[in-house]
Amino acid sequence: MVPNVLQPYVGRPGLEGRRWWPLPPRTVAPRLAIVGAVLLSIGVALAVAVARDEVGMDARDLAVNQWFRDLGVSSDVLTQLAEWLSWIGSGRRTGPIVIVFAVVLLALRQWRWAVFQLLVTELGYLISDVAKVTVSRQRPPWADFGPLESGTSFPSGHTFGGVTAWVTMGLVLWFLLPRAWSTVLAVSCWCIGLLNGPSRLVLGVHWVTDVLGGLLLGSGWLLLVSAACLWAWGPGRGSTGGGGGAGPGAESAGQGVAPGAGASTP
Repeated sequence: MVPNVLQPYVGRPGLEGRRWWPLPPRTVAPRLAIVGAVLLSIGVALAVAVARDEVGMDARDLAVNQWFRDLGVSSDVLTQLAEWLSWIGSGRRTGPIVIVFAVVLLALRQWRWAVFQLLVTELGYLISDVAKVTVSRQRPPWADFGPLESGTSFPSGHTFGGVTAWVTMGLVLWFLLPRAWSTVLAVSCWCIGLLNGPSRLVLGVHWVTDVLGGLLLGSGWLLLVSAACLWAWGPGRGSTGGGGGAGPGAESAGQGVAPGAGASTP
C-alpha cells in the first residue's frame, strides 16, 4: 500500500483525537485531469472568441455588466467590500502572501504542498499573462485605467489569481490541518478567492466574460496540477487518505496509512 505522504500527521502518535479531511485516492486523478482539460479548453475557446469579435462580445456582455455596475453604485457597503476584495486579491498582495505561505510549508517540511501551491500559482500567472497579451481586450468604459491596464481585460487576473492562489491555499489548509482549523481557514480562503470575480464586475473594471474566462482557465489549471500531484503523491488504491475521523488508528482500521507516515516527509 502506498503511504499517504500528503497528510503526514495523520496516524502520528500523540495526535490522538484529532480529525483530518480525507484525501481522495490516486484513482481520482485521471478524472480531475479530464475535467481540468475540458475547462481549460473552454477557456481557450472563449479567449479566441473574444479576440475575433471583441466589439460583438462587449455588446453581449453589456447588459449583465450594467446590472453589476448599477448594483455597486447603489450600495456603498457592497462597493467597499468589492474594493477590499480587489485590494487583497491583487498580485501585489496575493503574490507575497503565496510566497510566505510556501516558505512556511517548507519550514514545516511540507515540500510537496509547497510545490503544489507554487506550480498552480506561479506557473498559472504565466497562463493569465499570455492570454492578456494575446487577446488584448479593452476594458469596460466605467473607470479610468493606466497604460498598463488598458487593453489587458481578458482574462480577469483577480479572478484567475483568486482560483490559483486563494482557492489553492484553501485546499492545502483543508487537507493538511485538523478539521477544527482547516474548515474555518480553508472556507475563508475560498470565499476571498471566488468573490474576487464578482467584485471586479461590481467595480466595473472587467467584462463578464473576462471573469468567466479567468474562472475557466484558473479552475482548469488548478485541476490539472491537482491531478498530477495526487497521482504522484496521493493515497494508493482503496485508501481514503487516512482522515475522515480515522485518526491514529487509521492503519489498523484499514485506511492504508503506513506507520510513521509523518517521518516519510523530508
